[in-house]
Amino acid sequence: MCVRCGARWFGLYRSAIGPCRGVGGGRCRRGRSKGCSSGWCVGLDGWVAGVERGGVDVRAGWGKAGGGRVPHPLICHALDTAVVAEGLVDVLVGPYCRAELDRAFSPLGDAVGWMSVLCGVHDLGKLSPTFQGLREDIAAPAMGRAAAAHIGRLTRWRGRGARTDCHHGLLTAVHMTRILKAWGAVPETARTIAWALGGHHGVIPSAASVRQAREAVGDNGGPWWAAACDDLVRQVITLWGLPEPEGLPWHGVRLSTEAVVALAGLTSVSDWIASARPEEDYVGAGVDLVAYLRQARRDEARKIERLAWRPWRPPRETGFRVLFPREERPHPVQEAVETVVGRMRGPGIVVVAAPTGEGKTKAALQATATLVRRFGLRGFYVAMPSRVTSNQAFDAVDQLLAGLGEEAPPVRLLHSAAGEYLKDRKAPVDVADGLRPVGVDVDGEGDGDGEAAEWFAHKRGLLAPLGVGTVDQALMAALRSSHVFVRLTGLSGKVVVFDEVHGYDVHMSTLLDRLLWWLGRLRVPVVLLSATLPARRQHALVESWRAGAAGRLPLKVEAPTAYAGRYPRVAWADTESNAVETVGVEASLLNSDRVVELVRVGFESRAEWAVRQAGAGRCVAVVHNLVRHAVEAHEQIVQRVEQLPAEERPEVFLLHGKLVQAERVRVEAAIRVRFGRPDGHQGSSRPRRAIVVGTQLLEEGLDADFDVMISSLAPIDSLIQRMGRIQRHDRGGDRPPLLLALTGVEESPGKIVFPPYTTNVYAEAILLRTWALLRERERLHCPDEVQHLVDLVYGPDELLACPQGWEKQWARADEQLGRGIARKEQGAEAVRLPQPRNDVQLWELTAKATSASRTRQESYRRDDAR
Repeated sequence: MCVRCGARWFGLYRSAIGPCRGVGGGRCRRGRSKGCSSGWCVGLDGWVAGVERGGVDVRAGWGKAGGGRVPHPLICHALDTAVVAEGLVDVLVGPYCRAELDRAFSPLGDAVGWMSVLCGVHDLGKLSPTFQGLREDIAAPAMGRAAAAHIGRLTRWRGRGARTDCHHGLLTAVHMTRILKAWGAVPETARTIAWALGGHHGVIPSAASVRQAREAVGDNGGPWWAAACDDLVRQVITLWGLPEPEGLPWHGVRLSTEAVVALAGLTSVSDWIASARPEEDYVGAGVDLVAYLRQARRDEARKIERLAWRPWRPPRETGFRVLFPREERPHPVQEAVETVVGRMRGPGIVVVAAPTGEGKTKAALQATATLVRRFGLRGFYVAMPSRVTSNQAFDAVDQLLAGLGEEAPPVRLLHSAAGEYLKDRKAPVDVADGLRPVGVDVDGEGDGDGEAAEWFAHKRGLLAPLGVGTVDQALMAALRSSHVFVRLTGLSGKVVVFDEVHGYDVHMSTLLDRLLWWLGRLRVPVVLLSATLPARRQHALVESWRAGAAGRLPLKVEAPTAYAGRYPRVAWADTESNAVETVGVEASLLNSDRVVELVRVGFESRAEWAVRQAGAGRCVAVVHNLVRHAVEAHEQIVQRVEQLPAEERPEVFLLHGKLVQAERVRVEAAIRVRFGRPDGHQGSSRPRRAIVVGTQLLEEGLDADFDVMISSLAPIDSLIQRMGRIQRHDRGGDRPPLLLALTGVEESPGKIVFPPYTTNVYAEAILLRTWALLRERERLHCPDEVQHLVDLVYGPDELLACPQGWEKQWARADEQLGRGIARKEQGAEAVRLPQPRNDVQLWELTAKATSASRTRQESYRRDDAR
């Protein structure tokens, strides 16, 4: 014990009793409150002397080893990680999860201190013969005869440097379960914390795997190594200035699901950042630990600062007119959204269903700023359906932040071609690009550090406060995949915006439902945007979030009639409300009473029709469902245009997803400039006559405005989306009547025929239902008829009668649709996260982990909203 204050030391330090020196060693646990004048006891020299009398120097075990002879001690990596965790807990973890962590560890007094130390000892399993034997040349001389004998026996059996079957994460779970139980934690808490720490390489251990590792005495080393692990943990606790753990009420520590996810995510990310240490900075086994910790606090703080993960602080006033002063007046939908988010008393979900051109994206950004400010969040992630729309949203966010004139964290663009887009925009380079775990398999174990390095290098944008990208990046947080808890932690402090939610296939929709459940559980506010959302699909989405927030399963009930006929509308619910509220909204002048004339054109005549319309001085859009049909139409149009006099030739563009990336970027930019918004630079060089041929890329958010359009028959919601590109902007002067030509469907007695391969893209049943609605119509009234038409196609079968003579094809297609939906739902359910219940264990979040890229099943497959 300390001879001055009577504080009792523990572990190997019992042999290192000495007077308080005020330097070296660990801080006396009673020094601040029980009269120890210096606050320090057992200097480093005394501790080393005790080690020499029979203990093991906790600095001897290596944690990182490169190609040289100087390692980085395991205890130093533990201190590095603990320092990072302490600095990240308020930066990375959302407010609700942070509160759950505080609640869990509050019985111990210093909740942050214990969280940090626990994160720090995540690699405790490396203090084992199976791991230390990977570099026997370093470990054996440093750790002494007993350790060398254990290591030697194992390496002689397996071969020196051979990979081990017992991962050090499993051994961490073994030792931390034992240690936490010894401190007084109940078995469930001990297991939960230990497994969260042991899963820092992405896969949380199962009970069976931990039991097997515990029984593998040759790998874990038995009692001698267990004692060494105990001493390392105690030394970290001592250096951190925390009290003796046995004297604390660990029996009162209980972790909720939210707290466990946050602890696991915090541990992994802290480990990655702490591992960003080049080999030349390894300190070797003789380091002064007290001095090292002081230096680590400075070094790791600089790493965190380089990440630029500081929270976004919106201005005090986040009204629409403040954020978008250049807008003459908010649209009614934008005003309604502003009112709704102002009324929310807690985190919640907002659904905006409104036509194209109503400013849904800006409404979502205004709502996001308000929610971030009101609920103390870090930022947002805007999830878009495609790279094109992601780029547009990125520009919108960039302009918003620039207009506020305040320093904000950098916005990260997340999709596979983000680098090329940012390079073309001459966007600033990521200053943290060099901050990544060093090398591949830096531990020498082949244990996943290389994978973590890649993850952290390319996916850390999801952890940053502000992000824009494809919806896939968010949906990965709903998959049972490696490090899924990191993705959930990254989203925990944000508002998440999902655009075009009507356009997800069955697989994506099933994942979205589960992701919304988890976001509700983590109290993450969500904003959903759609132009054509079926009423019962909206109900399912909102119910998923509310069920997660309430900790229950979603209720299987029909959509309320409140949605029917209310379009545009804003629906919302929060954690403080008992029901979903729906607000009907008037459309803006641009979208009010739009009457779209419908005509039919044969599939083989579509090129001729487009050239004739362009010849009348119009900008024409030709939209197809398949790339091959678009390419074919483009070739036919070019042939016809080349036969015209030079002065009468329209400009012709082709856009589809299979273009070479550089060409696609060029065409997208040209379309935005030539056919975009007339104010500013976009739309300033609109051609007198032009034809743009494309696929669904023209439907999914590309800001382009055409005079007339011809489209292959598609589901009703897709057609409505496409119609939104007809005279999208007010250009003044005379423009032709709104005109949509439908092609790609032929009728014969008892048979409806679509162009080849069309039913590989869209379900035949949905196409039949859409055609049954439109075949005899001459015009559509928007927005008045939009919700009714969508609900007829995607609603119950009894709402839409089968036309006479179609019965056999109708029934067969409907049966195929049902089987397809069931098959895809089962496929998605097999890979998505479970909903935590009493019978669901933590390890099931990553059990049978799948590829994080399995967020889509088939591109543009749109048979999901039934």
